[in-house]
Amino acid sequence: MTAFVVSQGAIPLPLGIVPDKLALLKEKITQAIASADIVLSTGGVSVGDYDYVDRILAELGGEIHIRSIAVKPGKPLTVATFANGCIYFGIPGNPVSALVSCWRFVQPALKKLSGLSGNWLPTFVRARSRDRLISDGKRESYVWGQLLLVNGVYEFQVAGGSQSSGNLINLAQTNGLAVLPVAQTSILSGQEVEVMQVGNAIAR
Repeated sequence: MTAFVVSQGAIPLPLGIVPDKLALLKEKITQAIASADIVLSTGGVSVGDYDYVDRILAELGGEIHIRSIAVKPGKPLTVATFANGCIYFGIPGNPVSALVSCWRFVQPALKKLSGLSGNWLPTFVRARSRDRLISDGKRESYVWGQLLLVNGVYEFQVAGGSQSSGNLINLAQTNGLAVLPVAQTSILSGQEVEVMQVGNAIAR
């Protein structure tokens, strides 16, 4: 996550890896809230026995606005604010889920809070899908792959291999996330799809 923060022009204050122990987590989170404008942590925000983040934020006086979202990958997401102005993002621990959450939610917040003028929301474009895209329809789903610019027309090509939230290999060359809305289970090859840009389109 440090690399992501740096790529956004922000200054990271890494506090290292903390084991799933309540007292240690509370100590580090307290330190982070007191020293940073935005706190970004990974893991510990689901509903497991050792997912303590929400409990700690409440004990520290945080107002929790979001506990989970209907998005895949990235359902576990905590957003809280504190009286000192600090904003806390607790994002999933799975690598792909964490990065998608950063692109979709953390990046716009960093842009807005940095005072950048203009539109700080993600950029979405319409593209022709080269592949059939599928979803279970239960959540807004993001399919990662490459956004291409072919003779002035956007096209989307899904990344090869698994779309598992733990698979970072086929995420490496991703510059776009195709969005399948809730209740939409597929987009056929040749149909248009909305794509969130996370990098420059590749000219072909």
